[in-house]
Amino acid sequence: MFSVLDIFGHLSNALYTIGSGFRNILYLRWAFIAAAFMEIIYDAFISGTILWTPFLWSIALIIINVYQILSVMYQKRFLNLSEDELKAFIMIGDKMDVLNFKKIMRAGTWENFADHKNIMIENETAERIFFLVEGEAEVKIKQKKISVIKKGSFIGEMSFLTGELPSASVIASANSKLIGWKKDKLKTLMEKDHLLKHEIHSLFSNDLISKLHHHNRHNSIL
Repeated sequence: MFSVLDIFGHLSNALYTIGSGFRNILYLRWAFIAAAFMEIIYDAFISGTILWTPFLWSIALIIINVYQILSVMYQKRFLNLSEDELKAFIMIGDKMDVLNFKKIMRAGTWENFADHKNIMIENETAERIFFLVEGEAEVKIKQKKISVIKKGSFIGEMSFLTGELPSASVIASANSKLIGWKKDKLKTLMEKDHLLKHEIHSLFSNDLISKLHHHNRHNSIL
């Protein structure tokens, strides 16, 4: 039977594990803080003497994550982000310089997509690239559903990078809110700022890797 201390130990490891799966960077950091706090309690009482090595590392983890949370909150306030921009910023997290984030937000336009509305059509020219902030979207090839895009993902970044036509259709499967950029406008913005170009390419690469991982996992389950 578990003792009270065992429960703290299991909760700590559970929070580390669950937190690692959060795409929202703030949720992840709060989960890590709670996990480290549980670990401190466990390490302080499990042996009757404080286990200083894990104890000190847990303190360090809490300090780092509290600092990062306060930094994000300050940056949001400093940038005077709208509610929608704030959601996008939290999803992107610390993967982008805050001033560059504001630049691309100003360059985009917000749009709501109703259920079953086409966001992108297979083998048809797409003038815009999108970032999904609310809702989700289905990915279809020849009318066959192959995947689902969750919020916090880009739509159309592959065709943007390659210059080719979209290889799949993307359909809003729930009331969705997206921010979109005209491809030529985004390219001009990137050409003027090499740091911004590097950060956007990095975001696209991470997004594509995440989608590939989700697609492979989904297929293995099927």
